Amino acid sequence: MTLEALEQCISQLLALARSRGIEEVDTGERDYYWNVPSPEWVDMTKQPQLTVGSLDDDLVELNKLRTQPERASSVDFDRVAAMLRLLSDKLSG
Repeated sequence: MTLEALEQCISQLLALARSRGIEEVDTGERDYYWNVPSPEWVDMTKQPQLTVGSLDDDLVELNKLRTQPERASSVDFDRVAAMLRLLSDKLSG
């Protein structure tokens, strides 16, 4: 999948969330979540070591990225993935 196609899919999914009345990602009282780090998340030959992520920290760092785009790193993809997971949970719940 090209980045352009992926961007289109993400845009359509965000439009779906908006059409269902979701205008922001809200962590509520949830903060910590389980994370399976790379490359373990795709290695089915062994049991992964879990790490702990923080939704609140993810939001803080992503908000910094909005005004300081030079800060962007591969970790920000994981942070965005956590936000998309929250949206998915909200749409499913």
